Amino acid sequence: MALNAYLAQVQRLLHNPTGTLYNTADLTNYINLARREIAMRTQCLRFLPAIDGPVTAISVTAAGSGYTAPTATITAPDFPSGNPVVPNGVQATAVPILASGTIASVSITSGGSGYFQPQIVINDPAGTGATASVTVGDINITNQGQEIYPFADIETFPNLTGVQSIFDVLSVSIIYANYRYSLPKYSFTTYQSSIRQYPFQYQYVPTVCAQLGQGTAGNLFLYPIPSQAYQMEWDCYGLPVPLVTDVTIEAIPDPWPDCVPYFAAYLAYLTAQRKADADGMKAIYDDFVHRYSAYSNMGRASNPYGRFLWPIVAGLSAASMLHGLLC
Repeated sequence: MALNAYLAQVQRLLHNPTGTLYNTADLTNYINLARREIAMRTQCLRFLPAIDGPVTAISVTAAGSGYTAPTATITAPDFPSGNPVVPNGVQATAVPILASGTIASVSITSGGSGYFQPQIVINDPAGTGATASVTVGDINITNQGQEIYPFADIETFPNLTGVQSIFDVLSVSIIYANYRYSLPKYSFTTYQSSIRQYPFQYQYVPTVCAQLGQGTAGNLFLYPIPSQAYQMEWDCYGLPVPLVTDVTIEAIPDPWPDCVPYFAAYLAYLTAQRKADADGMKAIYDDFVHRYSAYSNMGRASNPYGRFLWPIVAGLSAASMLHGLLC
């Protein structure tokens, strides 16, 4: 929902359709506070920061010599996301820039998508010795020797997603040797006293994590301390960017925008010291949230067959699985 639509609804709830009694700037602030409240209470902004992306930069590490007609080949997407539209990723392309027989730079013609650690090869009928390195856009990876990962350092792409920041992390998964596994998450007290005995000497693939700090000031600790770059997939709860104009992205998904005007009106009545009216709006808001939570989180059978279908995960054939169910 756009900002002006929110403003119109709040003004109607306040019996002030002409906007003479309540300042628009104040109401905009109340609307954005209500959106943050909705995001935290319902946890409706749940997302995974990117672990793959486009090629964003290519740096020449050796200029080589004798080049006349160079071409550059970037490897195929090495970690396609599986997301809709381009689930298998898009091939990146680039063109070498020649200067006196050497490779001066490499220009990206298409960044592609689905990359984690791409490589580039520069070919030429005569030239030799040129090499380059490829950089992928902001993705969520570990850094060799880094134990602590602040929530605030993780890119949420607010201009594209409408998510401003992370306020909680439900789980962390590491991708290692083509396998995704989730880390046990311990209290920081247990982590401090029983896990991180070696401050920096022991580096390997992380197997446990802990959190220190709350809200957007939270930090994740990984142990063993990462020995190299590993993709880490965070299951996050986010806060929305403030609505400033009608073109600001609204990240709050339906049906939750219906609840926002009631909480904003509640804040407006509180400011006006109209407690009875404020309590009435708060009661309506609570009722909306309770009902919408029930609608959005219906009970369901985790497995209609009554047991966990491990053969699917293990990769056994459908015939074997069916035989196990019937026997």
